[in-house]
Amino acid sequence: MERFLSGESGQRFFNFAYSIGAAVVIWGALFKILHLPGGNLLLCIGMGTEVLMFILTAFDRPPREYRWEDVFPVLQSRDPEDRPDFGGSGGGGVIINGSINTSDAEASQGASPTHVTVSATSTQTAASTAPSVASQPEITDLASATQDYMAKMTEISSAMEQLRDTTAALNEVSKVLLESYRAITENSEGISTCSTGYVAQMEDLNRNIGGLNTIYEIQLKSVSSQLDSIDRVNRGIKDIRDMYERSSQQSARYYEETEKMARYMQQLNQVYEKMIHAMTVNMYRAPMPGAPADTVPSADSNPFPHN
Repeated sequence: MERFLSGESGQRFFNFAYSIGAAVVIWGALFKILHLPGGNLLLCIGMGTEVLMFILTAFDRPPREYRWEDVFPVLQSRDPEDRPDFGGSGGGGVIINGSINTSDAEASQGASPTHVTVSATSTQTAASTAPSVASQPEITDLASATQDYMAKMTEISSAMEQLRDTTAALNEVSKVLLESYRAITENSEGISTCSTGYVAQMEDLNRNIGGLNTIYEIQLKSVSSQLDSIDRVNRGIKDIRDMYERSSQQSARYYEETEKMARYMQQLNQVYEKMIHAMTVNMYRAPMPGAPADTVPSADSNPFPHN
């Protein structure tokens, strides 16, 4: 894993993952701020990506540092006058005297200049004594090795610039993430305030519902008492109806008895009529002596009419 993360593919993967994860986090923060659906999912995906990238960063191989001052002791000096001038083989210049230690195998195969160890012992800044101090082949080999070294240093500088650009990009992403987190925090405070108001409203609603339940309970009791009263009234009406039914039956009997009594009265009147008629007939038929004889009254002149 360290070899992959340290290679070009691993670095490219890091760049893509960091950029895409940061973009998803910013997008989720925008959804969260605008209260759009899906903000929590986007934040979880982006944050999960960043967490995974930070975990993988722990397995990244640290950059290898070379101690070039061991190869070129002149680099240990901070005096600009001590630095060599690689202007060519002719003319005045700084010549580095030393011995080159190489193995026989490297000498036969053409060893690379990067494997050459130069032990510098002194530097001289006299252009006039250069031919007497070092021979021309040694200067040529040293110039070639120096050119290779400069090429390597240029590559290292390019790599350092890329690392600096990557670090700057990571800093920008971190700033964006920080702003997103700050916005989320401020939004969370607003949500907390709204939640507090919502809780207060829910408490008021619970109290109102409790009052309504009390009123409903009182009304239910009143309705229950009214139902009892209505039940008693219905029982009284039922009793009255039963009384009316019995009264109708008794009224029928009373009507029958009344008819019977009317018939009996009629018969009694007839008997009385006959008795009166008989008494009046006898009274008109036996007049007193010396009195004029009265006429016998007819049936129409009966003083007791029929009933």
